[in-house]
Amino acid sequence: MATTALITELEVVNSVLSAAGDSPVQTLDSRYQPVFIIKEIIKNISRDMQTKKYWFNTERDVTLTPNTQTNKIILPFNILTFEPEDIRYVARGLTVYDKEARTTNITKDIVATYTVMLDFEELPQQARKYIQAHARVRYNNEYFGELDLKSDLMKELMEAKNELDRVHMENEDINIFRSARSYNIAYRNRR
Repeated sequence: MATTALITELEVVNSVLSAAGDSPVQTLDSRYQPVFIIKEIIKNISRDMQTKKYWFNTERDVTLTPNTQTNKIILPFNILTFEPEDIRYVARGLTVYDKEARTTNITKDIVATYTVMLDFEELPQQARKYIQAHARVRYNNEYFGELDLKSDLMKELMEAKNELDRVHMENEDINIFRSARSYNIAYRNRR
């Protein structure tokens, strides 16, 4: 049986239970009530995090083609954000809507950037570590309330967030000297 170096959702659940002084569980299907609560916390944190458009869940410049029979463009079921090049289009549920024509009847391709919600198993290690740290903080704050542990958990969360942001900047090739704001400041201050 092959094991993975990536943190599993079960490990996250057990890490949260451990921070609360609870015993680990053997499976996510456990009937133990805190496991259900922690799984909900993990799902909510993951959704909130992924809405921020990271390198691993953002599809850029995708050509979306209408269905030839219905003339509708149906978006992926796990879509979180939708940014078409042409601002006349918006997402209405999972269907693209043309605001100018006031219809979902679209006859031409459109290009858009969108983000999707990935399952925990599809996330990179840095995102998993962030979710784990955040879940430990949230569970402690909402259900356990151990003040002595709070500062350690917050430090762990900040370290995980910094690592996630660092890897995101590397993958997106983000550089403050290439940003529009930096360019405007440099240009404005030239003499």
